[in-house]
Amino acid sequence: MMALLASLLATPATAGLCQAPFMHDGGQVQLSGSGGLQLGADLSFSEVSQHGADNCDARVQGVATYGLAGLPPGKSTLDYRMRIRNGKASFERPGAGGKSEPTEGRFDLRMIGLFSYGVPVTRSGQTFPELRFQINLDKKKVQTQPIVVQTGVKTVGERQNISTAAGDQSCWPISYTRHTEATQASFSGLVLPIPAMTSSVTDWFCPDLNMVMRQESTQSGVASVVEVTKIQ
Repeated sequence: MMALLASLLATPATAGLCQAPFMHDGGQVQLSGSGGLQLGADLSFSEVSQHGADNCDARVQGVATYGLAGLPPGKSTLDYRMRIRNGKASFERPGAGGKSEPTEGRFDLRMIGLFSYGVPVTRSGQTFPELRFQINLDKKKVQTQPIVVQTGVKTVGERQNISTAAGDQSCWPISYTRHTEATQASFSGLVLPIPAMTSSVTDWFCPDLNMVMRQESTQSGVASVVEVTKIQ
C-alpha cells in the first residue's frame, strides 16, 4: 500500500520532497479520496534526517485505506523507513534488533503527484513530457505483476485561486491523461484481473506550498478527487 501512496509523490528540481512542509519530526499529512478513486491516509513522520535537497530519511507510520486500480477495498497499518536518494524513494520495514527488512515496493518520485513537479511551474502553456513508470506492490500483502502507468504530456493552464486545507491558494491546473496497463493480482490464492484504465487528470499545483493539493480525475465518466486534507 505504501507504494501506491507514494506513487502520488513527485520530485521537483529546486525543492524536493525532503523540503515538503510535513518532512520534520512530528510532521503529519492526511489524504482523502472520493468518487471512483478511493484513497485515504493519515500519516505521521518521525526520525527525520536531512542530507541535502533530494536526500533524506524518515520513519512513516499511520493507517491507509484504499480501493483503486481494480484492487478490493482494504485498510493497512503502515510502519516504514523511507529513504529519498536523488529524487527516488525506497521503503524498508523496521525489524528486530534495529535491523530493517526490505519491501518489494520501489518507485520513482517523478510519478504523478500530490506533492511536486520535476521543474518549477512558471506559466500557462508550459508542458511536461510523457512519462512511464511501474509500481511494485509489497508482495507480503499482494502477489501481482508490476502495475505499469503511462502519463501523457502535461499542460499547465491559467493560474486560479482554490480553497485548500492550508487556506486559499493561487494554484496552477496541470492537465494530462493517465493510462494504467492491465495486469492481475492474487489475494490469498484468489487471482483477480486488474483491467486497463485511462483517465483524464488535473493536478492543482500550489507553488507557495510546493505541493499538488488536489488531484481531479475522470475515468469512463466517473469523477474522482484525491486531496490533501491536513498538513503540518
